[in-house]
Amino acid sequence: MKAGTIQKDGSAFSLNYNKLYNQGGRGRHSKIAYTKTCEAVVTRKVASMIEIPYTVKKLSSCVGYKDIFVDRSLAQAEARRDVARQALKLIEAGSIFHNPLRPISIRQKQAYTFNSLPAELASRLITKNIKANYHVRQADRQTIISNLITILNEGTPFHIYRYDIKDFYESIDRKLLFQKLLDDAQCSWQTMTLLSALFDNFEFHNVAGLPRGLGISSSLSEFYVQQFDEHVKGLTDVFLYSRFVDDILIITSGDVAKSVLEASFEENLPSGLYFHKGGKRAHEAIPKVQPNVTGKAPKQFEYLGYEFKVFADYAENLGTGRKRRKVEIDISESKKNKIKSRLLSSLFSYISGVRGPTDYLLLKNRIRALTGNYTIRDPSTGIKIRTGIYFNYVHKNMISACVLSELDQFYKKLLFSSSFKLSQRIAASLPLIKRRELARYGFVKGFTDVRYHSFDYKTLKKIKECWRK
Repeated sequence: MKAGTIQKDGSAFSLNYNKLYNQGGRGRHSKIAYTKTCEAVVTRKVASMIEIPYTVKKLSSCVGYKDIFVDRSLAQAEARRDVARQALKLIEAGSIFHNPLRPISIRQKQAYTFNSLPAELASRLITKNIKANYHVRQADRQTIISNLITILNEGTPFHIYRYDIKDFYESIDRKLLFQKLLDDAQCSWQTMTLLSALFDNFEFHNVAGLPRGLGISSSLSEFYVQQFDEHVKGLTDVFLYSRFVDDILIITSGDVAKSVLEASFEENLPSGLYFHKGGKRAHEAIPKVQPNVTGKAPKQFEYLGYEFKVFADYAENLGTGRKRRKVEIDISESKKNKIKSRLLSSLFSYISGVRGPTDYLLLKNRIRALTGNYTIRDPSTGIKIRTGIYFNYVHKNMISACVLSELDQFYKKLLFSSSFKLSQRIAASLPLIKRRELARYGFVKGFTDVRYHSFDYKTLKKIKECWRK
């Protein structure tokens, strides 16, 4: 077999060492030394490599539920195999990522999507191989919150640090990321060659870092920050480390000085990444619980859509036999404002439109989705995921005099108040009988009764349209 060619599972492919040298090795090694190093690393590590081969079968398995909804013909196995054959043909021709990106906007930020399904399938299989070799995955929000609550309930003193990474995806150094993958040699050369071609296209489009909107960016970013995660978790002073994309929370014993810890955190961030100086950045010193302490203001912070109030006294004993620190958990201010904005958008959309029977049904479905709960499907796997006002905030423990009550009051004023111009416009557009029908839906009921509604994919897509504007 010639140099630069690897054979695995009966398939052969050649590696363009010149291209990979330019991508990651230039400036560090001579080209001859770099090529020899690459070949030596491959020989040493290929046995431990996990490789999902780039075959019609594996590419067709990357067709997701959302793809089938967009193109119903993909429900047929032969149609999925056809698009997989197209993808494989383009992979073999080296043109799978020839101008594949289309710019879009996500939350007022530049993002991208793939122009073609074959390019998307190749990207998904690259992602699967990276996940298989590095076990990278985005942390689960509810698990993070559950672990955080366990620590907050403890009566011992501790310190809370909050950070968020500035322009996370855009600040990732692609060349360094590629070099790390190359040095580890855990991914096959075919995966690396495809990734190199994709990065070339990012360069052509002047994309900074990793583009938002692509599934592969999530996995690559997790890999990029993996060493930082392990460093912070390994510090003896750290009780808890949680990172959800760019949003970081760290709890320490407080034995190590704040300046020393923060210097360690910042020094070990991967190249190109920096913490915001303001924004979510915060530090709170939580004292030891003192029995019978009253009137002392709690320490307060927000994280992942929740607001936490941490007190210096014990919670009421609920018969568990163990005393726990008092911690009040509610929906965060930012999420409350987001829900209010969606309420307003839903009503504006109706009063500004034709206001026919289908428009009223759409308005009612939007109110039901905001105040209740429903099921969505994972766009790739089709697995059902429960979401909504209860499932998104299942850990909140404030029911009376809480954000939900405030949202209900806001909603009722929109429907029935005569003091606001918007309410007057709503009253002119919706007869009293319909406003009373809409008023039967509420945030407190949706949470406490776990009120459940059913929407198909098409209806849910229509519901969310005005929320994205």
